Amino acid sequence: MRHKCKLSFSVLMISYCFVQVTSAGKSRNAGLARLTSIVGGEKVPKGSALITESLIPSNNITISDGSVEIIDNGKVSMGATVEKGGKQIVTRGATAIGTKILGGKQLVFEDESFVDLENLKKRSSAYNATVSGGGGGVGQQNVYDGAMVWKTTVTRGGEQNLYIGPRKEGGIAEGTIVSGNGRQHILEEGRATNTTLNDEAVQVAYPGGVVDGLTINGHASAWLHVGTEVTGEIKVNGTGYLYLYAGDRTDHTTKEKLSVTGRSDETLFLVGERNNTDNQINMESLSGNGGTVSFSSIPYDPRHISLHVEKLSGNLNFHFNISGSNSDYLWIDSGAGNHKINVADSGVEITGHRLQKNGIIEINLVTDRSGGADFTLIDRSGKKIEAFDGGTYMYGLYKRERSANFSGDSTTWYLGKETAGRSGASSLPVDRKPKTRVALATSSNDASTGSQSHWDSSSSRRTGSNPQTANGAQNLTQTPKKRSPRHLREAQHPPVPPIISSPEDPAFGAIRPAGDPHSSDEQQKPIVSAEAQSLAEQMIMRPSYQDQSSLQSSQELSSSDFLTTPSTDAVLSMFVAPGLVFHNELQTVRVGRGTLDKNTALWTYAIKSKEKVATGYTDFKLEQMGLVLGISGLSELMDGEFHIGGFGSYDQTHVMHARGGMSGINTYSIGAYATYFDQSGWYVDGVLKYNHYQNHLKAVSTNGLAIEGNYNRWGLGTSFEVGYRFKPAQSSWIQPYAQFTWLQVEGKEIKLSNEMTGDMNPFTSLRSEVGLFAGYEVCSGGGASSMAYITAAWVRENRNSNHTTINKLHRFTTDLSGNAGRLGIGLSSFVSKKLKLYAEAHYGKGRKTKQSLQGVLGVRYSF
Repeated sequence: MRHKCKLSFSVLMISYCFVQVTSAGKSRNAGLARLTSIVGGEKVPKGSALITESLIPSNNITISDGSVEIIDNGKVSMGATVEKGGKQIVTRGATAIGTKILGGKQLVFEDESFVDLENLKKRSSAYNATVSGGGGGVGQQNVYDGAMVWKTTVTRGGEQNLYIGPRKEGGIAEGTIVSGNGRQHILEEGRATNTTLNDEAVQVAYPGGVVDGLTINGHASAWLHVGTEVTGEIKVNGTGYLYLYAGDRTDHTTKEKLSVTGRSDETLFLVGERNNTDNQINMESLSGNGGTVSFSSIPYDPRHISLHVEKLSGNLNFHFNISGSNSDYLWIDSGAGNHKINVADSGVEITGHRLQKNGIIEINLVTDRSGGADFTLIDRSGKKIEAFDGGTYMYGLYKRERSANFSGDSTTWYLGKETAGRSGASSLPVDRKPKTRVALATSSNDASTGSQSHWDSSSSRRTGSNPQTANGAQNLTQTPKKRSPRHLREAQHPPVPPIISSPEDPAFGAIRPAGDPHSSDEQQKPIVSAEAQSLAEQMIMRPSYQDQSSLQSSQELSSSDFLTTPSTDAVLSMFVAPGLVFHNELQTVRVGRGTLDKNTALWTYAIKSKEKVATGYTDFKLEQMGLVLGISGLSELMDGEFHIGGFGSYDQTHVMHARGGMSGINTYSIGAYATYFDQSGWYVDGVLKYNHYQNHLKAVSTNGLAIEGNYNRWGLGTSFEVGYRFKPAQSSWIQPYAQFTWLQVEGKEIKLSNEMTGDMNPFTSLRSEVGLFAGYEVCSGGGASSMAYITAAWVRENRNSNHTTINKLHRFTTDLSGNAGRLGIGLSSFVSKKLKLYAEAHYGKGRKTKQSLQGVLGVRYSF
């Protein structure tokens, strides 16, 4: 933001400097004393204006605060020093040579009275000037109205401004070298020829300005507004940056007048109009070795740029601005070299709601008429990547080869949603496979179902892939194996305004966040569903001048075939994890309840649980550790015993995401239970429990960037159990039972650090369980006894319609419904008449979940 804001108002900053001069001029210039000569090496007195009219040049004078030198009528000044608050004015065919500007201002312009500059023998000019800051002021060389300067050196704290004045002709600078943090501003009609930028120097070219040849070295940067005329060769080397900038449309104009006794006023500054609505920049030649070309705009006026390059060569990095409903575009006539497209993982959608609901799954970036340039994806650290996070889904870079059926004589590079089988694979292939262009199936009600995009599947492939073999082509025509449904639905919500990232201030280098990218050798081929439910209109984003012929494909791609981003999976996993925590805690509360004694007791249990969930977009391991503390009492009721109790617990849960990152949940709960044992052997049991969850989501993006999000949720649940206990022998017992459990966890809207949003609907769980306990009791001397038991149960989750909406666009249903079996063993033993120990372990497995261990250790003390 810092870079961008400063750029947006850079003209205002220039104006501000001159407004200050104007104010000072009004208070001082009216009384400036006129001097016609001064001894070489002396200072122009404060409050005086030296008018250089002699045939002998002024030599090595110093122009300080409150003083002015005016060179006109073809005269010459040599070696002058202009300090802060001083001004040197070169006009009417005059010349300044070797001026040192140290925080002061030099103004070089041609007078309005010179009608025909083409036939003028000598224009106002300056040679070999050095411009830098001094005394806390910014040094300026201002060139306008047809004046020319050669070989100016701009260093730290200095700037060169080229623009138009009353003559409506721009200033011209040739061979300028800008170093340090110096700046060069090229406003309307200003022309900079063969400029070199070094160190952290900045060049800003506004609409109507002309850049004729430019070399960017070091950490220097150039900002070219849409509407800038670019000719000659542009070279971007090393860590240099070339920003293509869509600035605002606001006019910024100002002017200053300088009055001297006995002379007419001098107009010193007039900024050109910047009202420009064009979105294209044209370049004759663009080359470089490792430099960066960045497309940028401003938040309050987001626009995209089309860059037309006649000749592209070298090795450049391109940073496209992809947001919401469009992207920047590169059009190449003749291309060569190996270039990189710089992208960063983001939780923000790179295509907006309107485009996605109409089935747009591709974003064209580059059209190369020659087909000679090659492009690969890199992250912000410069490491080659296979794909990146583009909101809900992952995108990769693809190349559409020349094809008479589609792209004619051009090669197109585009971003497309990744498709892959998700049978445990979580990363993209290094060996890229051809990508088949197919019709997208979507549940959006507004999607057109009667229009299909046509495609030649053999013309589109992933970047870096080998030419398609005959066998590979044959494989693509076979009917693929049908995938299990993902229960993905497209929600009907208004679009989210795109968040556009671009620098605020061109004076500083762009921020390049460092990541810790990771890669995988595991391959994932695109999987195509042959039984998608509907067709959606296929649209390809491209400039209006691109051909849009196509060939119909007979295959349909289901929305569920697209590969989601790790942050999407993490949100969906954290949506269901609180339900698992609740059920594990509830199982702990049940331990030992079937053998309650007839005294008031204080009890505590420690829990350890390991569980794995792998279904749909939820793939994680859950480890839970906690402590439960409770108290129970007994009273007689009718022909049985009535036990009541209360408890509280604290758990720490780690959720280890399959695609990287470990989230945490801290759970605080309170609850109460009541159990009635009838003398006939029947019993009923009920539990009411409230949980408070502190969620700390931590995931890792596809290319290694950390993702975080913190939020709280609450849950309320209850269980009801009925069973019957009987003794087939004196020391053994059997207890069949049935249990029903209901839980609801609060819905929540969350936002992650990567700007992804998740709208979690209330999570509901409805479980039924049927099982059997079988135990054997051993009595020892002194009234002590021990009991061992085993348990087996069938558990079913009945709820299958919980859903979460990502980025207010994509609704995912998380379905943990299904059957599971559970086996367990337990042991309880009296250490004394009042102290009893418990231990219990369970193993459970279902189609979607697997509980490798649930262990409970407890102690009970009776009063």
